[in-house]
Amino acid sequence: MDRICESVFQKICSLAPLGRYVIISEDEFWEVFPEESERNETELDKALKKLISDRFIDVKYSGGDMFCVAPLKNYENAQPISVEPQTAQQDEKPLKRQSALTVFFAALIGGALGSFIISLVFALI
Repeated sequence: MDRICESVFQKICSLAPLGRYVIISEDEFWEVFPEESERNETELDKALKKLISDRFIDVKYSGGDMFCVAPLKNYENAQPISVEPQTAQQDEKPLKRQSALTVFFAALIGGALGSFIISLVFALI
């Protein structure tokens, strides 16, 4: 994430908790832009689009110089993600088969019970 995106994201996070929308004006974004960067709508739109595509923020609407935005997740500096070994997926296979059989027999019994109840209703009427 570049400096402009990071500055814009930090401003949004400082005004709203995760998942909550807040209305922010363009002027508030200009306050946090780095000194050496250009302060124009193109740079702001580019930063917001980058944050949206990376799913850091959600923009409900933007009109004129007002934006309704919500932070969706926190940003942590380049922490490598550890990958778990594939053996865990092999252990889940018997559990999936057992749950599939349980669902099948539950549906079978439910269908039979439903048919029996309907037969009783028609027999009594």
